[in-house]
Amino acid sequence: MICSGVTFVLLLIAGGDWLYTPPEPYVPLSAQDPASVSMIAVGDQGSGDLQQWRVGRAMERVAANEGRLNMVVFLGDNFYGKPLASTHDLNWQTRFERVYWGHWLSHVPFYAVLGNHDYPASQQYEIEYGQQHKGSGRWQMPANFYVKDFGDVDGRPLVRMVFLDTSAPRESLQQQIDMIDQAFQAPGPGPVWRIAASHHPVRNQGQHGEESDLVARLLPALQRNNVDLLLSGHDHNQQLLLRAGEPAWVISGAGGQRLYALNTPAPDSAFAASRAGFAKLDLNARQLRLAYYNDRGDLETDYRWARDCPWMAKGCLLPGASQGSIAQSSQ
Repeated sequence: MICSGVTFVLLLIAGGDWLYTPPEPYVPLSAQDPASVSMIAVGDQGSGDLQQWRVGRAMERVAANEGRLNMVVFLGDNFYGKPLASTHDLNWQTRFERVYWGHWLSHVPFYAVLGNHDYPASQQYEIEYGQQHKGSGRWQMPANFYVKDFGDVDGRPLVRMVFLDTSAPRESLQQQIDMIDQAFQAPGPGPVWRIAASHHPVRNQGQHGEESDLVARLLPALQRNNVDLLLSGHDHNQQLLLRAGEPAWVISGAGGQRLYALNTPAPDSAFAASRAGFAKLDLNARQLRLAYYNDRGDLETDYRWARDCPWMAKGCLLPGASQGSIAQSSQ
């Protein structure tokens, strides 16, 4: 069961030694099928408050119920409040290592991007924590922005992801756009699915709105490289926006910080909820399932995308049948 606020406080008081004890190095789960990939995407989680812990327990519960998880993607604002002081800062324990645990979460890597609250100081230690394999070794952040392949289908990457840093000074944006072009135009077998992750969304119907620079410069790069989805946070809610000829805009910024109200849904809004929770994606060569969950682990909505659909997200990403994980439904 998810602990109450009182139990949470007592746990922290009684668990002082536990919090200061370095976590054991993580051991990846064995016997995972490379022909499918399952990931949880969540952002704006790094509050250290009860809400972050509740979402963490819900993530473990959903992974256990569905029997599948390969990785977690953090969408930025990984540490709120006072900046990290080092790679040994106690906040590593109270906002990451000890929050996300269990049979599944303790044994998968966490790929992170930087948010505006990770600047101007924490980002240095977040990168070093990943580069130096500190703590459990689950934290993955080799650089401010990077590219990674996941899964394999007959010699092709199942998923190629570009992890962006939209909180960095804008002069680095062109370098990141060049990285996107190189990632998806490189010689060799192309990936089955193309995903980008950033803190700031390109399209957004929430409190923060849209950033004109990202619309003008990042959107064309995503379009010309046929990127299927952009995972982002920044607005503290859950959204799915679909526009013709554009990637699916998946906003999952409800991981632990105070929630934001949503504007009146526009025609492009397929889903919107001002509730704590996270998104989960399950992919294989035939289809993608995108699902949103709340902080109890209850399914809010899900969508399916057949890979042979000839259009982009709008027209292809359609309401699903809520039939478990893609790994189960493909058997």
